[in-house]
Amino acid sequence: GANSFRAGLVLSTKSLGPAMSMRFGSTIGSEERDTKSHVHFKLSSRPHPLNVTAPTTPEVAVPSTPEDVTTSDHLGRQQNHIWTADELQEKMSTLYRHEPKTFSDHVMNKLMYTLYHVFNWATGYTPVNPSVTAMEWRLILLESIAGVPGFVAAGFRHFRSLRRLQRDHGWIATLLEEAENERMHLLICLSMFNAGPITRYLVVGAQCVMVPFLMSVYLVNPKAMHRFVGYLEETACHTYVNTIRHIEMPGTKLNAAWATIPAPPIAIGYYHLPADALWVDSLKCMMADEANHRDVNHTFADMKTDDPNPFLEHHKENAINAWRLNIKGEPAMTKEDLLKTNAPKL
Repeated sequence: GANSFRAGLVLSTKSLGPAMSMRFGSTIGSEERDTKSHVHFKLSSRPHPLNVTAPTTPEVAVPSTPEDVTTSDHLGRQQNHIWTADELQEKMSTLYRHEPKTFSDHVMNKLMYTLYHVFNWATGYTPVNPSVTAMEWRLILLESIAGVPGFVAAGFRHFRSLRRLQRDHGWIATLLEEAENERMHLLICLSMFNAGPITRYLVVGAQCVMVPFLMSVYLVNPKAMHRFVGYLEETACHTYVNTIRHIEMPGTKLNAAWATIPAPPIAIGYYHLPADALWVDSLKCMMADEANHRDVNHTFADMKTDDPNPFLEHHKENAINAWRLNIKGEPAMTKEDLLKTNAPKL
């Protein structure tokens, strides 16, 4: 049976030569057929077997640029910044409000600060001597919302890069780090106080509203969404500084409840704080994060969508700094350093 199969295979192979000669209109001898049959039709003078004509302009890959070297290095893309005491003081002292310039800037500014006042009313927040309950509500809701824009923008840019077969110029890394940073803020807050049923319903409701809204804005005008987030972070910075100031002010509700509470372990590990750090020290680091997001989004709002990300080097520096602190087993600052940081009077 095996010998009969081999014989039939040899006969079939031999009969293939004339059949192919008739198909392509040429007579190729067995020896020539053995050598040329292994040559791809694109490299030979023979016609395409499917009668397809060659393209007039050959496809050329996107040329490499010097930017490829820096943006392709993914070292520390998700590492948060480890703040020093001097940086905390500097961030708390640089509150500002961006001056709207374009039509979309004015629209986003009006919308954000309208939502800000509604948010104050919904959470029972008052800038003067706010209550502990109002602040617990506010921090949970604020951080659950603040973690949305970065991921929405990163998702849009990710699919845009895939769809257009183009690079992203490093924006996705910064946007994802922002989203992860805000999520960590939420987890830090949840380690300090519980979210009741009403708070959970509000979080879900806010997410159901904010996700479609931000997706719609980013689809139409990405710069407008970054500007909106910049204004959102401005209000977050103001809230955090006001909260820190009241915690440090004797006689206030927040001072009585939060002044001596130790920092949660998740915050100590995330920010490399000293073991005896307080809850207010965690809030100072979170405020500095919000100030950084404010500046990043206002910067992105002024840039073209295909401009290189100017913040990539910061990610690498953050990763190296965190690695060194881990190796040494030291905190980023001492308790004495933290005591020198104070929220300015608003």
